[in-house]
Amino acid sequence: MPKLALKCILLMYMVVKKLKVLTALVYILSLSLVNVGLAAADTRPYFKAYGADTFSGGGFNSGPSSCNPSDSSYQAPDYSGPSNLYKGGVMGFGTYDANSQKAKGAGSEFGALALGIIEGSSGAGEPYGFSTGTTGYNKTSFANKSTITANNFWGGFLEGTVRQTHCIPDYFGTKQSSPQTIVSANDVAALNTGQYLINGSGITNVAAASPIAAGKKITLFVSGDVFISSNITYGAHNVDNVPKFTLVVKGNIYIANDVGQLDGLYIAQPAPGPELCVDPGPGDDPNDPKFGCKSTFEGGIIWTCHTNSTDPPTDVYVSAACRNKLTINGAFIAKKVNLVRSSGDVNSAIPGETASSGNIAEVFNFTPEMVVGGGFFNSAGAATNKIQSLISLPPVF
Repeated sequence: MPKLALKCILLMYMVVKKLKVLTALVYILSLSLVNVGLAAADTRPYFKAYGADTFSGGGFNSGPSSCNPSDSSYQAPDYSGPSNLYKGGVMGFGTYDANSQKAKGAGSEFGALALGIIEGSSGAGEPYGFSTGTTGYNKTSFANKSTITANNFWGGFLEGTVRQTHCIPDYFGTKQSSPQTIVSANDVAALNTGQYLINGSGITNVAAASPIAAGKKITLFVSGDVFISSNITYGAHNVDNVPKFTLVVKGNIYIANDVGQLDGLYIAQPAPGPELCVDPGPGDDPNDPKFGCKSTFEGGIIWTCHTNSTDPPTDVYVSAACRNKLTINGAFIAKKVNLVRSSGDVNSAIPGETASSGNIAEVFNFTPEMVVGGGFFNSAGAATNKIQSLISLPPVF
């Protein structure tokens, strides 16, 4: 992709969790673990982010209404103890060398902000860590530790000890502008500029037979799960005709194991699930807030290596089929991102590693194309302003 002249500090919203071993133990909202096999890991793969900060934690709005920190889908600890501090946090394989004062492995080139823990350990044992900046290991990891007791702490707990309200827009519910309803998306590059809607039945296949041409601005909304079965890339372009591709899914996004590059913005939002009701028993206080009915939400997860199925991948599949690198030139926004590519190993990582390294399992490049050429949800015919610089100040809670 061409390098475009742009000086900016950008915020990339991600809820990222690195599966620590190939047994693929995945944290879910109930804070139990999804067991995807019990074989020992033979590698410790890692991911890196370039060109922007990463943000973990919070929830999606519902239409114009703000998200509710008490909802089951809200990603943040409840700060009642050490057992759920990874909700809204970042886990990865990374290490720090005190002699060179540099970290290697999982990390962000710029900053990291998290409502949960940003994990890291400078001692012996498993190489758990997600570093920030170019020196040290957490110089640009925002933190507000307060009175929380946590092991392997390199940052996080940005809210303090009380849940605040950090919300991501309801893109699916508020960004549609009379989209054209279609029945398939087997070649999104063939679509004309505009918004499109698929009311999915089962899993919808999304693919591109060729790069998306210069100047095209395509937004695809899908109600239901999506399987991305091919690379989705931008064709040759310049600063005046930057293409834009946005995929907004109300459900899960599964990415095929042989997909190596995705350009654009990919959003997975949770969908409303069945209402969960708890009735008081004899002698219980019916006014206790734990009783009554609450809304539940399902989906909103991006898997970076998956079959065309709703069944979680097994450890055998991950070890055998997910060993190629995935590069995202853009951003993911989701309730949770399960990073299951198994390419590379933190033991072979080096400080200052560039995005082109073949040892990184997943790379996120927040490229200038994310802002140059206007927004991703402009309606047809809307004027496009040229952005010359963009500065994002630190978050305010």
